Amino acid sequence: MAESKKTETSLPWFSLAGQNDDIVLSTKIRLARNLADFPFPVKMNQDDMERVNSLVYDAVQADEKFHFIDYKNIFSQGRQVLMDKNIITDEKEFDCTAVVLNDDDSKSILVNHIDHVRITNFHSGFETEKAMSEIYRVDELLQEKLQFAASREFGYLTSHIKDCGTGLKISIRLFIPSIVLSGQFDSIISMVTEKKLCISPVFQVSDTANFANFIFDLYPGNASEGSELDQVANITSLASIIFKTERKIRRTFADNNPTILLNFVKRAYAKAMYSLLLTYEEAADIISVIKFGLQTGRVSGIMEQDLNALYYRAKHGHILYVNDNYAFSYEEDLKKDLSAQLQRLRAIVIQQAFEKLTIS
Repeated sequence: MAESKKTETSLPWFSLAGQNDDIVLSTKIRLARNLADFPFPVKMNQDDMERVNSLVYDAVQADEKFHFIDYKNIFSQGRQVLMDKNIITDEKEFDCTAVVLNDDDSKSILVNHIDHVRITNFHSGFETEKAMSEIYRVDELLQEKLQFAASREFGYLTSHIKDCGTGLKISIRLFIPSIVLSGQFDSIISMVTEKKLCISPVFQVSDTANFANFIFDLYPGNASEGSELDQVANITSLASIIFKTERKIRRTFADNNPTILLNFVKRAYAKAMYSLLLTYEEAADIISVIKFGLQTGRVSGIMEQDLNALYYRAKHGHILYVNDNYAFSYEEDLKKDLSAQLQRLRAIVIQQAFEKLTIS
């Protein structure tokens, strides 16, 4: 499938390089805000929701890069893409009245979700300062026309008590196979607990050998404690320890287990290049193993940001979008089976990405 060439600025945010992107797949920062003189969304009537919707619509018109989308007009495929990009959740009870997106979907605003306004900014790699700067520019844009509920004692008022104060929550997505394989993950958990942070797996694949199980989200347990700078300093100090630990163990693992490492990589590569059908769990495992192989010098011909982007490009929503917008000729036995078609297309996407990949 041929794609048109794009400039770096037009690429989706997850396709770009970032600081420490061998370990941090993405940085996410979220701000929770509520309008003064309106009840929280859970207590709002339809008139209130429509009024808040209109006020936010007016506020974002000052920036032509933002696109205001009525949530009820987003069909299932569009919602799946938003879920894949972590803009909305896959919870059955999820609801909002509008989604505001910028051109590359790195910035989004949910209207009348848990709070009246939830602003999110994504960055590839570990980029807390950039993400903070960008999300506060959106906050300032909104505050030019909106009055947010706040008090001297509690700061910004939010529907969840743990979000009060700054309304800020930072989370980073980590890939730490060396720490887990070496049995040192428990020591990381102890440090996470000591700093009042949380760490949770992104995937929970039953196959313990699946490398996608080595991807975790690190985030504060209580976003209301301390200032924005306190939260940044807290997560940054722990992240720096994790970076050093992962890289140190990675070097040792590669030196002491060359055959085991090469076996991981060759098996994943063979599965990628010779499979006709791939589930997302299988694709995430393959991408993660090849990423580990790249970091340990066993793989070349592909870049960290290409592999990080594949986690998104292989997801259901993106594959479904490609299937619906490009003409593909599937094998006869797949023509009436959409699920199998998507698995076939996912295999093709992975194989195209690995065309120049070599194993040493």
